[in-house]
Amino acid sequence: MNSLSVPFVSIIIPAYNASGTISKTIEACLSQSYSKREIIVVDDGSSDKTQEIVSGYPVKLIRQDNAGPAKARNTGWKAAAGEIVVFTDSDCVPRADWLEKLIFLFDSPEIGAAGGTYGIENPNSLVALAIHSEIQYRHSSLPEYVRYLGSFSLGIKKNILEELGGFDESFRIACGEDADLTYRIVNLGYKMRFSRDCVVGHYFPTRLFGFVRQQFWRGYWIMKLLAKHPAKLGKDDYSKTRDSIQPPLFALILALTPLIFIESVLIVWVILNAVALYLQVTVASYAVKSTGNRRLYILIWMLYLRGFAWALGSLAGILKFKPFTNRLPS
Repeated sequence: MNSLSVPFVSIIIPAYNASGTISKTIEACLSQSYSKREIIVVDDGSSDKTQEIVSGYPVKLIRQDNAGPAKARNTGWKAAAGEIVVFTDSDCVPRADWLEKLIFLFDSPEIGAAGGTYGIENPNSLVALAIHSEIQYRHSSLPEYVRYLGSFSLGIKKNILEELGGFDESFRIACGEDADLTYRIVNLGYKMRFSRDCVVGHYFPTRLFGFVRQQFWRGYWIMKLLAKHPAKLGKDDYSKTRDSIQPPLFALILALTPLIFIESVLIVWVILNAVALYLQVTVASYAVKSTGNRRLYILIWMLYLRGFAWALGSLAGILKFKPFTNRLPS
């Protein structure tokens, strides 16, 4: 490796009402095999015992009024002393060698950012296991050099954060703000590396309603991302053409539903639903094959429901951000 082989690293953890998991996150970060680091927790205006819990650990705690994870991450990296700033989340539990393996990816000046994959901390929940399996399906096909990285396991050179101004704080929830930042890193001419060896465990949603609600807001904020980066969506290695097809497909199904008493409309409606279900089969089959758990065929129905959430969220986002008429600055 070059002169950055042993850089000082700052780990930034945004936290909002994270009392149930933040201790595990901090303890995992304190136990990293890579010891040349500091840990900064930014409490984003929590109303639970997050601040009290964090205060009991040898980490730097910064408190701000609630403004969302993008703002919290920016507050954190601006106070960081590290040459490389690494982000994870308050419901994540990094493996002991996570940081060491992540920093190893910065082996040349052209590497601007690096990231890794998810483990799962609550595999006893079928819903959580299904969500994790769907993400693993996406990660299984990622190349070494990618055009998108998620903020749950994301290292960025601090000088690049300074040049770009960090995360766009107008993304108010944890959706789209990491894609926006990593798109801009690539636009600067830097490369980003991905490794499945850099593992961060995660507590995934355990209730179907919580997952569907989360996906509604994903559809909503993705429209803001589309307005900023119209050429990127579906072409960033993580999102697929299948993702771009589904919101209009499910929106059409919803639009036709009140008219299914008309025979010709009913036939089209049935065909569209069959296509919508078929689009989920590959992911579910991967999940079953990779885990040996046939119950994961539930993914077909979970992702089918997600399609409607995406459609409704996208429609709300189109009304708000007007991605096909207005273009937001990148």
